[in-house]
Amino acid sequence: MNRGRRLEMLICAADSGSFAAAARIMELTPSAVSRGIAELERELKVPLFNRTTRQLKLTQEGIDVYRRAVDIVARITELTEGYTKRHGRISGIVRVGVQAPLARYVLMPRLANLNDRYPELLVETRLTQDPRDMQSENLDVLLHVGEPPPSRLVAQRLGQGKPAAYASPDYVRRFGAPEQPADFVNHRCLLFRPAWSIGSVDHWKFERNGMLETIQIRPSFVTPDREGLIVAACAGVGVIYMACFDPAFLTSGRLTRLLPGWSCPPSFGIHLLYRRGSAGIPRVAAFLRFMREAFAEFDPHELTVLHANTGQNPVHRRGW
Repeated sequence: MNRGRRLEMLICAADSGSFAAAARIMELTPSAVSRGIAELERELKVPLFNRTTRQLKLTQEGIDVYRRAVDIVARITELTEGYTKRHGRISGIVRVGVQAPLARYVLMPRLANLNDRYPELLVETRLTQDPRDMQSENLDVLLHVGEPPPSRLVAQRLGQGKPAAYASPDYVRRFGAPEQPADFVNHRCLLFRPAWSIGSVDHWKFERNGMLETIQIRPSFVTPDREGLIVAACAGVGVIYMACFDPAFLTSGRLTRLLPGWSCPPSFGIHLLYRRGSAGIPRVAAFLRFMREAFAEFDPHELTVLHANTGQNPVHRRGW
């Protein structure tokens, strides 16, 4: 077994928290990973992990080796990626965790472009945004909506969801359009409350000329079914306050924006989560680059529902 492969095992085991998880990610047997780490420890003449029945933690020497290994593997994969890019050979499977709305309205419409660029790259999605599923679902990348919880994963902010209030033209004809945020207390408001939400979600925020108004609405309907809520709004049931859905609902006239003279502050961030060592893997690096380009298409000055934020550097988050 070559030294580079053993360093990859070290990185993967440290990031995933166990030899078994590293084996699943690298498509090896747990015994092969354990043997590779043992060979590396014998070669370096230091223990790299404190092994217990409940957890696997790097020793102080292991932390130092891990940091150096990440840099070495990144340089090797950068060299490899440069070669494969010149020869047009990015291939393999990229497993991606993503919420249904982002998959439906951001990822799926752009798959043709990805396939044209990398015809040998297969994208396989799981409908999740839980960082814990990176291990259990053997994911390479996670598209996470909201503030990422502490973890060993790299978090790169792609953009932010900026909501607005919408209703169908039929609803506006029947009940009129609000002229100011306070008018929403007299409207039929449809509330999206996701199962994972923490705290209040019944406060709608609007701003104009530097002034922020927060309105506590009295919902006539509450559901965790996001798509169902959009269908209800299109049918004239009530008003929704939402970001991140298909702009075709607006361009087709099925929904219209209310209070166009007001803006709404961003309500959540959208992040790419991935393991430190993964960004150097050509197939993963290609997908990460593709997603950054996809989010760069969204213009915050248009009636789109996503607002790109591409200038930020990845954040290495510690935890778990």
